[in-house]
Amino acid sequence: MVIFKKRRYRDVTASWWLGSVLSIVLMGLAATTSQAQTFPSGYIRLLTPYPPGGSTDTLARLVGPKLSQALGVPVNVENMPGANGGIALAFLAKAPPDGRTILITSASPIVINPHTFPNLPYDALKDFTDITLVATSESALLVNPKVPARNLQELIDLSKTRSVTIGLAGRGGQPELILEKIKKDTGAKFIGVPYKGGGPAITDAVGGHVDGVLNDIAGNVKSMVESGRLPSVAVLTTSAKSVMLPDAQTLSAQGQPVDFHLRSFLVLLGPANMRPDVSEQLRKAIFDIVSDPEVVSALRQNSLLPSPSRSTAEATEFIEREWRIFKDIQRETGVKVE
Repeated sequence: MVIFKKRRYRDVTASWWLGSVLSIVLMGLAATTSQAQTFPSGYIRLLTPYPPGGSTDTLARLVGPKLSQALGVPVNVENMPGANGGIALAFLAKAPPDGRTILITSASPIVINPHTFPNLPYDALKDFTDITLVATSESALLVNPKVPARNLQELIDLSKTRSVTIGLAGRGGQPELILEKIKKDTGAKFIGVPYKGGGPAITDAVGGHVDGVLNDIAGNVKSMVESGRLPSVAVLTTSAKSVMLPDAQTLSAQGQPVDFHLRSFLVLLGPANMRPDVSEQLRKAIFDIVSDPEVVSALRQNSLLPSPSRSTAEATEFIEREWRIFKDIQRETGVKVE
């Protein structure tokens, strides 16, 4: 009889302990589910800091509908150009960190402007949540077909006999910084002409209003190069061969003394202090979207390479590394917007 009571006591104790553990686990799962279900409570504003026509706008309009489908809420893509991306970034910095206002941007506003603009209305390393890298692309120096140059050396030589104007997406951004580094390293006399975005600069290069444009090979730029509407004089990479324009000459193939590998990138940001579960849900949605074969094909058709981050920490590490690289280039070239 005594033995029976002890075993029964042990059975009851074990059952109580097991039930308690199970309750805790279920409560944790319920809390997690509740958190996930709170995102987002309304439509999402997906901002781009440039006008329509460039790679940032192309990517946003490709990803926007897929993101809406993944999260079950409307996603509105909004172009907010000006101040080389500064207007959109300043707006994002002041937005509520609820996941309903996010932004896809190129490198300039986040890793270059901090070094070239003295009084930015945002802190690039403190005012944002780094959600994920989305895609990368190559960049090239392209010219109007009437310009008598088909490689970088010919364009350099031409710049020493007459003015050679190069369209740039904004002042103090990646295109200007890279153009100035090319000039410093090669002795070229190019004249940079800033535009509000890559789209207008490309349009004017095709129309002959400027001699050329320094831009990433995204959107319809690749087809323009391949059709001869905007011949490439150099893909801006030290690799022997371009991924997107395999028939075009790279800096390395031309033996030019420019010691950098330019990788344009597009990244998704939110305001600072976003809840980790919200930023992770966005990161995971983007990861799944740009890993889908249909989307991969669409990205490649627009000369974009899918490059999603596997964690928000990985995105932060990438951005901080690029920030340091362009800080060094700015010191070398002295580019500054007063």
